[in-house]
Amino acid sequence: MFKFLFILINILILTGCSLKPELVYNNSVIPSKFKNVVDKNSKVEYIQPKWEDFVKNDKLKKLIKIALENNRDLKIAILNIEAARATYRIEKSKYFPSIEAKANSTNSRDITSNNTEISRTYSSKFGASYELDLFGKIRNSNDFALQSYLATKYATTATKISLISEVINSWNTLCANIEQLKILEKSIENLTLSYELTQKKFDMGITLIDDVLSAKTSLKEAEVTLLNQKTIIEKNKNTLELLISTTIPKNLIPSGFEENEKSLMLIQAGISSKVLFSRPDIIQAEYNLKAKNANIGVARAAFFPSISLTADYGLASNSLSSLFNGNSHTVWSFIPSINLPIFKGGENMANLDYANAQQKIALAQYEKTIQSAFKDVSDALSERANITKQLKAQKDLVNTAKKSYEVSLNSYKYGLGNYLNVLISQKKFFDSKRALIDTKLNELINRVSLYTSFGGNEKIE
Repeated sequence: MFKFLFILINILILTGCSLKPELVYNNSVIPSKFKNVVDKNSKVEYIQPKWEDFVKNDKLKKLIKIALENNRDLKIAILNIEAARATYRIEKSKYFPSIEAKANSTNSRDITSNNTEISRTYSSKFGASYELDLFGKIRNSNDFALQSYLATKYATTATKISLISEVINSWNTLCANIEQLKILEKSIENLTLSYELTQKKFDMGITLIDDVLSAKTSLKEAEVTLLNQKTIIEKNKNTLELLISTTIPKNLIPSGFEENEKSLMLIQAGISSKVLFSRPDIIQAEYNLKAKNANIGVARAAFFPSISLTADYGLASNSLSSLFNGNSHTVWSFIPSINLPIFKGGENMANLDYANAQQKIALAQYEKTIQSAFKDVSDALSERANITKQLKAQKDLVNTAKKSYEVSLNSYKYGLGNYLNVLISQKKFFDSKRALIDTKLNELINRVSLYTSFGGNEKIE
């Protein structure tokens, strides 16, 4: 009997249909190439580096490893993978019959007669139950769970890449702010010397009190700026510690910006737009779309009958001692049942409409994710096209401002200029040095943007 039942089930499974619709993608939302590509004639195949190759600074590498081990957002994302994997296994188990063993004892006495004897019946059975998947409800439920699991997996990959990028940018920002602090300290040293020089010239009657007050005002303004810069650095450290979820080891705190100027590989942009389809957020959106599409098949199957099969086989006896010694009776049952939906007040139709709407939302989100990815790349390439020129122009500005400051200071020392020119030229010089640090920081942030916008090269099992 069970052999016949097994054959019947397999025949029905193999001949079952799926009510899941075919997905149709709108290819018009996918540009054929990137905008603002610097080297349009490049034929080098694009290969996205892993973060260990992308990052060149050893201190930064160690901080990223600490973040990957400790960061709470990444841990939550990984736990979400485990939860999604478990859900998929639950749905997958519905492909197989549910088998269980039973044993019971029945004691009874007939009160309608004078017989006071208690009758006992013992039985031992094992049974199997199975729902035939004639219309793909179980298959599509399983597909929904699988696609959701894969979407969660790639969402975690995106979280990992985002974490790596945030740690890199926070580290570079900290390096830049520490370098800005050094410039401010040097500026205060110069302002202090200028103030002392002006005070001596005033004491000698060579200059007016206005110059002394101006020198002191500039010095105090720089001291206030210095204190604000120290606060900014402490906030940077707090941000970095939140990302790595622990205190920054003292040996990993940067000493300045110079050690980090060449800390990152420069990504060579590929021309083919197909490279973006390796981005984890796009893959995640595609799996979400497939999951919503599978839900339509589940909702459609609700309009059709569901058939369940239940079978029991076992032994029964009036005494427990004879249950397994050959004197017992063989008992079995086979119960097919059918559930035919007739009237549910529009519930099934509402569920189908909801599933269709969710699929359309997922499709729009998928297309938007692709468009956003192209924008990210275009923005990064656009900035990349001008960043080298900006760096050169800013370096030239620093050199020019330095010469102007030196000329005005020497002129003032020999009584050929006024102190206002010294203050103006000094401010321009130190402001240009700080702007150069900001430009260098932006150049490193742009490298990170290229790394992330092309999708990284990370995997999470």
